[in-house]
Amino acid sequence: MLQIIQTLEIRKQQLRQSPLCVMIGNTSLPQESRLSFTPAMLFFVMGFKDILNKLKDEKSADPMQQSVNVHCEEDSYHWQWYLKDLERISYGRQFLEQSGLSMFQQTWSDNYSSVRDVVYETIHIARQFPLPFYKLIIIEALEATFECFNEPVFELVHTMGRQDELEYFGQLHAHSEANHAMDKTDAGHESAAYNNYVPSKHETENALHIINKIFDLFEKAFNCWYQESQMAQSLQQEAPLLIK
Repeated sequence: MLQIIQTLEIRKQQLRQSPLCVMIGNTSLPQESRLSFTPAMLFFVMGFKDILNKLKDEKSADPMQQSVNVHCEEDSYHWQWYLKDLERISYGRQFLEQSGLSMFQQTWSDNYSSVRDVVYETIHIARQFPLPFYKLIIIEALEATFECFNEPVFELVHTMGRQDELEYFGQLHAHSEANHAMDKTDAGHESAAYNNYVPSKHETENALHIINKIFDLFEKAFNCWYQESQMAQSLQQEAPLLIK
């Protein structure tokens, strides 16, 4: 498990340096503009529940699978928080004020293909590696990637004084993730969810493949969100939004 833990930590350190995460944490930029990427997350957030449903197996008595089920159930409703927040963030409101056709065209555009790929490819990985051990690895990788994102987002929203108003990007989600972290693999310890499981060499190789694949997918999605944020900020300069 040590190699798996170390790989997760290395990939997290790299992802924290992505243009998106750096931009969100850049205190020299206007605060609201650092949330300009939020509409581009729509497909991922709505599709995340499909990923979770693919990982669940309610009939299994396997302890690791039961841990997977609990985690999936806890995260299955976060999309509702996101939709509420879109109405509260100026860039989200502007996105929602478009016609339905425009929103669909944007969400399914070529520019957003990397965002959709996160959902499609992760579901494919879950089908390709259906054992409970691999499902836990998938969840760990997903949580690790979003930990890199959530850290600067939660700090930004707290600085804005909107941690209670915003749900997906605020304190409600932060508390939910903190509860996960109590049982999450970190640099020194493996998650109790593995129940002291010792993976074989082959299983370890597959686990590393899963971790690297998921991080690669998120790197591309993060880059998409960053590019969209730059476009949104540029448009704002041309026709300023009513910033809250």
